[in-house]
Amino acid sequence: MDCLTSPLLQELIDHIDVYETEGTGKNRTQRIVIYYRFVGYIELPGPRSNYKADTRKGVAVEYLTDNIPA
Repeated sequence: MDCLTSPLLQELIDHIDVYETEGTGKNRTQRIVIYYRFVGYIELPGPRSNYKADTRKGVAVEYLTDNIPA
């Protein structure tokens, strides 16, 4: 597989749970859990660390792995 396309994502993802936004301003957080078909929820490998990406000017997305559902 060379690239991840929209039809491929539709085949791989079962459903996505999106929770209410918490906090205000720069301290806002929103929990999103992705469930994959035939697998369920996948815990990120490695030590518990956060992943941060600048998605566009003035907006940073941080993936928190500390509060993973059981």
